[in-house]
Amino acid sequence: MQTTETSGIISFTGRGVTSRQDVSVEIAQAPPGQGIVFQVVRGDALVPVPARAEFVVNTLRNVVLGADGARLCIVEHFLAAAALWGLADLTVRVDGLEMPLGDGSAGFWIELFASAGWQRRAVEPTITISEPVICRKADKLLIALPDERFSIEYHMDWNHPLIGKRWQRWDAGMEPSEIASARTFGWLNEHKLLGLDDQVVSLTAGGFTKPLRFEDEPVRHKLLDLLGDLTLSGVNPMAFKARFVSMKAGHELDVELARQLSLTVSRS
Repeated sequence: MQTTETSGIISFTGRGVTSRQDVSVEIAQAPPGQGIVFQVVRGDALVPVPARAEFVVNTLRNVVLGADGARLCIVEHFLAAAALWGLADLTVRVDGLEMPLGDGSAGFWIELFASAGWQRRAVEPTITISEPVICRKADKLLIALPDERFSIEYHMDWNHPLIGKRWQRWDAGMEPSEIASARTFGWLNEHKLLGLDDQVVSLTAGGFTKPLRFEDEPVRHKLLDLLGDLTLSGVNPMAFKARFVSMKAGHELDVELARQLSLTVSRS
């Protein structure tokens, strides 16, 4: 893993967990109003792939963006880190098929921003929603409720002795590390198939393969995923005057809500 910072550009090289090949990333701050745009290396060309819901092509295990034949996996943790750090306009050049996963959290991206001298920017909630926005599928539910400030909460129900029913919330007045350092998790047998069992937290029948950073780290990671996915609305989600409540939802409903919120942004 290598990291450098030159003339306002952060360069990072890490191992891709799905491709198992080195992935090179260059991050530069962009002019106001551009939003976050990935530039994916495809042959001799750079394919622009905006971080917007309409460019999402898959949400099965992670969020995959695509445009003009280019694909980029595992963008949600990077987007969450950018949102937490108040970075709304970035150009992200990626030579690889995925964003590096690191330890499965967003913490290492924030460490990169801080080490490059990029100060965290406060995000004022200025975008209102006139009525609740509801996304539902089977027993999963995601709601955006009008409010005076931004907050997210997640209600979790996992058939596991150390998880079970959990609830947690986060708002902009809390420390980013409360959710940024929460790592992704999944069942050990699935992680072994994906070659992830040595890198991230895995669930066994009675516990976890690594010590947790928080007693409720899994539900905190769900908040992190939600924040990153809502960034696909085209703006920093902390700009919404809204309370986001997720009940067992995941990437699919998150992206659908981001798509609906993007319509609110376009009308404002």
